[in-house]
Amino acid sequence: MINHKEIEQGSLEWFEIKWGQIGGTLSKGLFIDSDTLFIDLLSQHIEEFEPSNSFENESMQRGNDLEPFALEYISSFTGIEFKKTGWLQSSHKLLGISPDGLTECEKFATEIKCLSRKEHTKLLVEKELPKDKLCQIIHYFTVNEKLEKLYFIAYRPESIKPFILEFTKDSKIDLGWKNEVEVKQFGVKGNEIKPKIEKHPDIKTISQWSKIAIVEANKLELKIKETINQLNF
Repeated sequence: MINHKEIEQGSLEWFEIKWGQIGGTLSKGLFIDSDTLFIDLLSQHIEEFEPSNSFENESMQRGNDLEPFALEYISSFTGIEFKKTGWLQSSHKLLGISPDGLTECEKFATEIKCLSRKEHTKLLVEKELPKDKLCQIIHYFTVNEKLEKLYFIAYRPESIKPFILEFTKDSKIDLGWKNEVEVKQFGVKGNEIKPKIEKHPDIKTISQWSKIAIVEANKLELKIKETINQLNF
């Protein structure tokens, strides 16, 4: 893994190094049976990066404004000093991430979200993250093999309190996958009959999900290479 500390997030160099990569936002595509991620990456691999005027809506601007305060809060809460860094490049060349906060030893990280009033309140009440945000959590551990603990913080100064969760490689995550399980059934005379198929939640640890992500990334890399060769033929 390479830590590009010198790159500023949001800069032209940052957009350029992310080109053709699977970052935190795109990582959910590794767990979905769809060609959406493949087409997106393929388009970036067959066309050169071109700078464009980035669009920043009101919500994004608010997040950028509040992020330093959130970083200060989580550092005080944990007693761990988190710093901004530009881009972590995995040993797998398709995978990378821009951490919201990372320690010097690279063993601890934080993911910051500055959500709307309703989204923040929903987290406080339900105490669980939406699946797209869980994919980003997994991606931190997939990219950074040194990572021991990740702190997720939803920070909203107007609210009664922030929402904080801790994750390790052993944390169990439900991404909505299902396993088919055969359940024995017996007839009225006690004879075993055709088993019933039930779908049970396929809950895995972050470490297990990371291994799946790497397998899927390897498949994507091969598929991209093969498709480019076919297009060039």
